[in-house]
Amino acid sequence: MTVSDRSDVPSPSASRPLRAARLAWRLLRDPAYRHMMRLVRWPKRGAFQPFSDTQPDRYAGIFKFARDTLGADRPLDILSFGCATGEEVFSLRRYFPNARIKGIDINPGNIAVACARLADAPDASISFAVDNSTAQEPAAGYDAIFCMAVLRHGSLGAPGVARCDHLLRFDDVARACDGFHRCLKPGGLLVVRHSNFRLRDMPAGAHFDTLLSMPYRGERKTPLFGPDNRLMPGVEDPDAVFRKRG
Repeated sequence: MTVSDRSDVPSPSASRPLRAARLAWRLLRDPAYRHMMRLVRWPKRGAFQPFSDTQPDRYAGIFKFARDTLGADRPLDILSFGCATGEEVFSLRRYFPNARIKGIDINPGNIAVACARLADAPDASISFAVDNSTAQEPAAGYDAIFCMAVLRHGSLGAPGVARCDHLLRFDDVARACDGFHRCLKPGGLLVVRHSNFRLRDMPAGAHFDTLLSMPYRGERKTPLFGPDNRLMPGVEDPDAVFRKRG
């Protein structure tokens, strides 16, 4: 059946009201989406990526490398920073069956979804909390921190963007990385992918060694900005896994 054969396809004049109705319905019925749109329209201090796009096992190659480096069967403590609706946490469980894994996210709707999933399949070693920083996490408390597609803003990939500080500031991201350094045990792993800034440019970067670089193949490249919040055209950062020096 072609589109022109379908009697239920709205006319162009009706498409805008239909989209508005669908948006209103989603805002009413989907708390995670509602909170996401609040972050998009009214960003909070310390917020990074407002969008909650995610999927299970999104970074399989990186997860496998972290597992092989840390050991699959050890009773590790792992933090998923910016865990969205929990897909990353539940994916990490398959790689680290004996780990204690905590997911935090600024979006309370995301955490509500993650907690509901956890209630359906209880796991005493998984927990979730609403937070936008590691300030409440213990010093040297984690063997690994995963921060995937969080230290970025999706709108910075739009054409013509030359600066990022209207949406995301280098100093705020550097402060978050200072927190990661504080919370990691000596020898612990910091795993970062799709960041708008390079760890090497931050003060915390001096305390880490790069263990894994993965060129972007089939992934949408994330634009990079410098400490001056200006775009660095044509620059890529394949570094993904870092070890805190002991």
